[in-house]
Amino acid sequence: MRLQVIWITILQAAMVESLIEVSGYLGDNVTLPSGAGASWNLSKIEWSILTNNTWIATYRSGRKNIERFYRYKGRLSLNTTTGDLTIHNLSRKDAMDYSVDLENVKGQNRANKIKLTVTERLQKPIIEVTVYGPTEGNCAVRLRCSSDDQGVNFTWRVKLPNVIVYNTQDHYGSSVVALLNTTQSGAEFICTSSRQKENNSRSVFPECSVKPPLTPTASPLSPEKRCRYGVTVFGGVILGLFLSAAVMFFFGDQIKAAWEFIKGNLRPLHNSAETEG
Repeated sequence: MRLQVIWITILQAAMVESLIEVSGYLGDNVTLPSGAGASWNLSKIEWSILTNNTWIATYRSGRKNIERFYRYKGRLSLNTTTGDLTIHNLSRKDAMDYSVDLENVKGQNRANKIKLTVTERLQKPIIEVTVYGPTEGNCAVRLRCSSDDQGVNFTWRVKLPNVIVYNTQDHYGSSVVALLNTTQSGAEFICTSSRQKENNSRSVFPECSVKPPLTPTASPLSPEKRCRYGVTVFGGVILGLFLSAAVMFFFGDQIKAAWEFIKGNLRPLHNSAETEG
């Protein structure tokens, strides 16, 4: 009995190949290889996840089902010839171990495990440019390259001859200081961030020149400001009319009497022709 158990364990171990590691990028597609032999004519394919072997894609008796689990609905493709499974639009939750059980028309079985990791593509680095000067036709340009990604290395490349460059690097990124003059133009500074087999670059074209001060110009009013100013003017007119009406109501008699008094004491002006006549 003990010999039989040992023999079954050896057979099970022989059926399961070593763990295959596959990496995919967030939002991309990735294909998990089944490990089926090229000569195999598959009659059954079962892809599963989790410790309870939840099926996510199956092929039995000539029928394919890739809508078995809600998390993968609409995101799977199963190649019934090779047994490979493709996952579309990868998410971070897809990173886990996958199991596949295969059977060919001869009744031979094989089982494999695939470990899927999901990573985000390397982003373009960030370049901050600071220009000091110019003084006597020269200036110093400081460029700092950094990235939101972790574990990246930086390299600089300058596409302009006769440029003096000093390079420094710290925990937050990489910096270069270049000495330029006002006659130089088109200096391209390229920062490349790299991680393992990935890399991404960004370039800038700093200038060392004196720019004339900007002449302030009246900017056109936005619709919101025009509306706000219109309401203010309209409110001022209404307020003025209200105050005028209030003054006439409370002080109308006094104003009228004062006006009659002024008219009675004014001397009419006559021209010389009328005086002589």
